[in-house]
Amino acid sequence: MDGFRNKKKQYQGKRKMIFWVIVCVSGIWLADVLGKDYRLPTAIKPEYYDLEIITYISEDSYSFSGRVMIKVKCLEETNQIILHSKNLTIHKSKVIVQDTLEKKSFKPTNIDFDEEKDFLIITVGNNLLTSQSYNLFIAYDGILDDNLDGYYKSSYYNSNTNKTEWMAVTQFEATSARKAFPCFDEPAMKAIFKISLGRPAEYTTISNMPLIKSDPSPSQPGGMIDHYAVTPPMSTYLIAFIVSKFVYKQSEPTPNNITFRIYTRQDAIEQADFAKEVGPKALSYFENYFKVKYALPKQDMIAIPDFSAGAMENWGLITYRETLLLFDNMTTSEISKYSIANVICHELAHQWFGNLVTMKWWTDLWLNEGFATQMAAIATHGLFPEWNTLDYDTVINVLSVFSLDSLKTSHPISVPVQDPKQIGEIFDIISYKKGSFLLRMLIHFLGEETFKKGITRYLNKHAFNNAQQDDLWAALTKQAHMDGSLYDQMTVKEIMDTWTLQTGYPVLNVVRNYACNTALVMQERFLYDNFNSKSNETKTCWWVPITLMSERNLQLNNTQPRKWLTCPCGIDLMHEMPNKDEWVLFNVNISALYRINYDELNWRLLINALQNNFYNIPVLNRVQLIDDSAALAWTGKLKYDIHFNILSYLVKESDFLPWRAAISNFDTFEKLFRRTSSYGILKTFIRNLLKPIYGRVGGYETKTTLNIVEESRFQSIITMWGCNYKVSGCIEDSKSLFNQWQTNSSDNKIPKDLRGINYCVVLRNGGESEWNYLWSQYQKSNNPAEKQVILVSLGCSRDIWMLVRYLEWSISSDSGIRKQDIGSIFTTVASNEIGYYVVKHFLYQKLPDIYNYLGSSTKRISRVFMSIALQIVENSELNEFKQFLSANKAILEDSAQTIRQAIETAEIQVEWFKRNNRTIIESLKQLNKKINRIKL
Repeated sequence: MDGFRNKKKQYQGKRKMIFWVIVCVSGIWLADVLGKDYRLPTAIKPEYYDLEIITYISEDSYSFSGRVMIKVKCLEETNQIILHSKNLTIHKSKVIVQDTLEKKSFKPTNIDFDEEKDFLIITVGNNLLTSQSYNLFIAYDGILDDNLDGYYKSSYYNSNTNKTEWMAVTQFEATSARKAFPCFDEPAMKAIFKISLGRPAEYTTISNMPLIKSDPSPSQPGGMIDHYAVTPPMSTYLIAFIVSKFVYKQSEPTPNNITFRIYTRQDAIEQADFAKEVGPKALSYFENYFKVKYALPKQDMIAIPDFSAGAMENWGLITYRETLLLFDNMTTSEISKYSIANVICHELAHQWFGNLVTMKWWTDLWLNEGFATQMAAIATHGLFPEWNTLDYDTVINVLSVFSLDSLKTSHPISVPVQDPKQIGEIFDIISYKKGSFLLRMLIHFLGEETFKKGITRYLNKHAFNNAQQDDLWAALTKQAHMDGSLYDQMTVKEIMDTWTLQTGYPVLNVVRNYACNTALVMQERFLYDNFNSKSNETKTCWWVPITLMSERNLQLNNTQPRKWLTCPCGIDLMHEMPNKDEWVLFNVNISALYRINYDELNWRLLINALQNNFYNIPVLNRVQLIDDSAALAWTGKLKYDIHFNILSYLVKESDFLPWRAAISNFDTFEKLFRRTSSYGILKTFIRNLLKPIYGRVGGYETKTTLNIVEESRFQSIITMWGCNYKVSGCIEDSKSLFNQWQTNSSDNKIPKDLRGINYCVVLRNGGESEWNYLWSQYQKSNNPAEKQVILVSLGCSRDIWMLVRYLEWSISSDSGIRKQDIGSIFTTVASNEIGYYVVKHFLYQKLPDIYNYLGSSTKRISRVFMSIALQIVENSELNEFKQFLSANKAILEDSAQTIRQAIETAEIQVEWFKRNNRTIIESLKQLNKKINRIKL
C-alpha cells in the first residue's frame, strides 16, 4: 500500500507538471495567466446588499439610477475597499463608509477607478479593522443600452396597442452585474440581497424572490417601487430583475408547493403552455433525483425578445431567448419542442449546480455547464422517454468533442482564467459537452446509484456555498468506496484529473496477437495535426476504463470496466481475446471518451460484420466506427480504403444515429471538395449512399412513428442532403410545396418539421421572388421559432447581391433583425458555397463597423471564422485569412481562442488536402462501382 501511495504521489506531481506544460505549449492562456491580476483583493468580503434601482423607460430616457448599501466584513486590515463597477456614473460625494460597531460614518479620502480591471477603489483615512463590519453606501446612475449585456433595454411590437413596447432586462453572467450596480462581482463573493425596484406605474417588475409589497416611489413621480424578499446567499451573476408590461401563466403548485410562472409579451402568452407543463415536472424530477429540495419559494421563467444567450439560470428568475421557451403547436417543429424541453431542464438543473452550489472561480465553469448539460439529457429522457433522446445527446456531444478537442488549441475542462475576456471564451463545447460526456463516463464506471448518492452528498455539504472540482471528487470517492463501486486504492480524483486537467483525449491502439489470443493496448493523444507532430512533444496519459465485446460475446449493455488502463504507464497486454476469425470491439456504447484504432485484420472483420449483420454491433458503436475510421484516415493512421468500406454499409443502415455521424463527415468532404474539379466524383459517392435511405425516410410525406422527434430529425437531414444531391425529385417537390404556399399564404402545407429544409432548398434554387416572399413572412410572423427558421433559411440564397444586402441589413438597427441573431445569419451565409466568398469580403471590408454595432465586441459573430476556416484548402486562401485576422487582432481580442482554433483548422486542412486529394478521389472511384453492385 505504501508503494502504491508513493507511486500515486509521483504521478500526481508529474500530472500537474504535464498540465502546465500543455498550457504553455498551447499558448492558450499563458500570457494572461502570468500577467495582470484581475481578481479582487481578499481583504474585504461582502455579506449583505440593500439595492434600490429606479428604472426610467420613456421616449426621452432609457436609464436608471441606483443606490446600494453593502455590508462588508474586513478579513485583513486595510485602508481600501475595492469592488467592481463598469459604465456607471458614481456620485463620489455620496459615497460613505459607516462603522457598524460605533455607528460612525466617514467619507473616503479618495475614490479612483481602474478601468482596465473594472475596479472601483475607495480609500479611507484610517485602516479598516480585522473582523469588523462596515456599511458602504454608494449612489450612481447608468444608461440602458441595447448591447444585450448588463442592465439593458429590449423592445417588441404589441399588436394590441399598435406600437413598440420597451422593457429593461438583466444578463449578468459572467461579469456584468458590475454594469448594473457596484458589487463584488466574483462567484465566491456570495452575499444576501434585498432588492427594491422603482418603475413607471404602467409597468411591473420581477426579480429572484417573491414580491413583498409595492409603494409609491418618492423619487419617480407617479411611479411605484417594488420590494422583494431577501435572497439566500448567492453570487452576483445570478441576480436578475426585469421591468416590463409582460403577462404570465401560472402552473399548479408543485408537490413542494413552489409557485411556477411563465412570463411573455402579451401577443405570445398562448405559446407558454408547453413550458408551463414541462417546468414544474422538471423541477420535481430534479428534487427526486438529487434528494435535495428546491431552495426558493417560487420559480419564474420569462421569454425575452432580445437575448444574447440561449437562456440564463438566474436563481428563481430564468431568462430565455423566445425560441427556447415558446411553443406553438401549429408551427413549431417537434425538434424545437425537444430543444425547448432540454433547455428548460438544463436551466432548472442549474438551480442546484451553479446556484445552490457555485464554483469558486470560473476555472471550474464546467461544474455548472457540464452538469447542467448532462442532467438535462437525463431529465428530458425521464420526462419524455418516448423521444429516446439520450443516445442522440450522447452522439451530438461526443462528435463535437472529438472534433474540437483534437486541436492543439483546445483547452482543458478546468482551465486557469483571469481576464474577464477569457471567461466568455470558455463557455464552449469543452465546458458544456466534454464536461457532460465525462459525467456520463463517471456514471458508467461508478454506476448510476453511486453517482446519485455521491451528488446528494456533495450538494448537502456545499449548499449555499462554493466548491471546486476536488470537492466533487471527494464526495464521489467516499460514496464509491462505501458502495464498493471503486477499489479502495483508487480515487475519483486520480482518475478524473487526467481528463479535466489535460487538453484532449486518447486514441487506443489495439494490436491483436491472433496466435496467442492477446492484444497489446497502447494510448496516445489524438490530434488532427498528425502531419507536423514532433517526437519530443509532451507525453500525456489518461486513466481509461476498458469495456469490450466480441462476435460471440455480445455484451451489448455491459459498460462496467473490464479493466483500467492506468497511468503513468498507459499500456497493457490484454488476455482472453476472441479467436482469430472473430472481431473485437472496444468502448461498448461509447461509455468513455476515447477513439480506437485496431490492427488491419480486425478492421476488416468489423467491415464484414457491418456489411452482413450490422445489428450485432450496438448503434452507438456503429457511430464510433464511422467517426473513428474517418478521423484516423484523416491523420494517416488508417487507410482511406477502410473508412470508405465502412461507409458503404450505409446503403443497408436504417438507424438515424449512424447516418448522423456519416453526414457529419460527408459535410467535411463537401466543404473541402466543392470548389475543386474533383467534386463530381464525391457527389456520385454520396448520392449512391443516399438513394436507398431517401426512399425509406426522405421526402415530404408524413411518416407514422412512435418516436416523432428522432424520425423528424432523420427525415429532415436525409431530405436536406437528398435535395442537395438531387435525389428522387426532391428539389421539384420542394418547389411545388413552396409555390402552393406563395399562392395561398394563409395555408402552409409544408410539414412544420421540414420547413427549414424546404425554404433553404427553394432559395438555393430560386431567386428574388422567393427571397422577398420569405422575408415578408418573417416580418409578419408572431412565432419566434418560425421566425428563426426563416432567418436562417434566407442565408441559403446563391444570389450575391441579395446575400450582401442581407448582411448589411443584419447590422442595421432599422431592419427588424435583432442583434441576438446576427451570429446565426453570418454563419449560415458563410456555410453557403457562394456565401463563403460574400462573407469573407464583407468581413474584410466592414469588421470595424460590425464591432462597433455589437457594442465593441465580436464574440457574437465568432463562429463565422470557423465556418470560413472549414472551407479553406489552398495556401493563398489561408495566408489571406491569417493576414486579415492579424491586422484586426485588437478588434478580435474577445474571440481570440476561437480565432486560434480557426487558424489551426485551416492550416491542417491545407496540408491534408495537399497529401490526400488524389488518394481520396481514386478510392471513391472504385467504391462507386462497388456500391452499385451491393444487393440492397
